[in-house]
Amino acid sequence: MAAARGRAGLGGAITLVAALAALASCSASPDRVEPRPTTEAIATNAALGDAPPPSGPPSTGVALPSPQPPQEVSDANFVSPSGNIGCYLDESGARCDIVRKNWQPPPAPDDCDLDWGAGISVHRTEEATFTCAGDTVLGGKQTLAYGRSLRAGDFLCSSDRKAMRCENTESGHGFTVAIEQYNLF
Repeated sequence: MAAARGRAGLGGAITLVAALAALASCSASPDRVEPRPTTEAIATNAALGDAPPPSGPPSTGVALPSPQPPQEVSDANFVSPSGNIGCYLDESGARCDIVRKNWQPPPAPDDCDLDWGAGISVHRTEEATFTCAGDTVLGGKQTLAYGRSLRAGDFLCSSDRKAMRCENTESGHGFTVAIEQYNLF
């Protein structure tokens, strides 16, 4: 008799769970809207020239760190984290030399009897140019980490994974230098 009651109790419990599940599905809101993909809206915006919205995970509400302000120096001899670019910075200008590169500098000027094209510099009143030098600024003991900058007077050098950038913030002249390319501005 106890065995018969145990089976009846189990059957009743299964019936109760099934009834509750059926009841829960009946009480779902008829106004519920299922999310739809927004591919069409993204394509329309892209056709208008707008960049598509980010497709990564939704924002967590955590603020991203602000870029760190440049470290003020009177002068500095430093290298990129890779060691491929070495620079010297002071209040009269900035110069960077590069070891390995996949580009060629323009032809050397006739008045350059020293090494040409291994470095680029920018000074107070001049546009950035390749250096004609018998020395090098490679071998600095300080490493300028990616995402960091140094400033000496009006001259600012910034290191990132793509390139080293140095500029005269007053005149707007400067350069970027990297393995794959350089840019004088």
